[in-house]
Amino acid sequence: MDKRTFYSQPSVSDAYDQLRFGGPSGARVNAREIELTLDLIPDDGRVLDLACGTGRVSRAIAARGQCVVGLDYSPPMAAKTASLGVPTVVGDGFRTPFGTGCFDAVVSLRFAFHYAELHPLLEEMRRLVAPGGIIVFDTYSWSPRSAIALGASRWGGRVHIHSRRSVRATAAELGLKAERSSPCFLFSPYLYRLTPLALERRLEMLERKVPISWLCRTFWQFRT
Repeated sequence: MDKRTFYSQPSVSDAYDQLRFGGPSGARVNAREIELTLDLIPDDGRVLDLACGTGRVSRAIAARGQCVVGLDYSPPMAAKTASLGVPTVVGDGFRTPFGTGCFDAVVSLRFAFHYAELHPLLEEMRRLVAPGGIIVFDTYSWSPRSAIALGASRWGGRVHIHSRRSVRATAAELGLKAERSSPCFLFSPYLYRLTPLALERRLEMLERKVPISWLCRTFWQFRT
């Protein structure tokens, strides 16, 4: 089953947040991802949450009084974001229905690693952002699920890895300037979610002490 079909299932959208962010440690993982994302997005201007999913990023952006629009290919996912009061469109993240330069920033969380090639996604994100605008997304630099689709019936197939060097190179090809990056997580956030909260906190502390190459995920900020 391809990723689009997988995430368009109502059962997947209904279970999405609980599977990934349920329990105290899962809530902490969610809070960390939101904190990292908001830190990279300008706190004014119009933002597109591309592949908005259940709307957790959209909700956080709207909560700080900022204009945000959601887009997701999955109707059940888009409906969840719309239920939060966020204007939301069902559409293809690689061919969005928005005009060129419509947004001051575009954010896409937990989306890029579903695809082997970054270029098409970044090209569309660049088109959507006004000159000088900001693009924010995240990638995996390693994951066991890049080789084997563990738990595909629950998680939707393989994770595609993108080395930090390749991300920078692809962005440079499109004229995007790397502004900031935030490496994080020693291994899958899902495993963090399964640990006791005290251990999860210790893992966070350990992340600050190990080489960046040990961390599996990176949050990126690029400027057009």
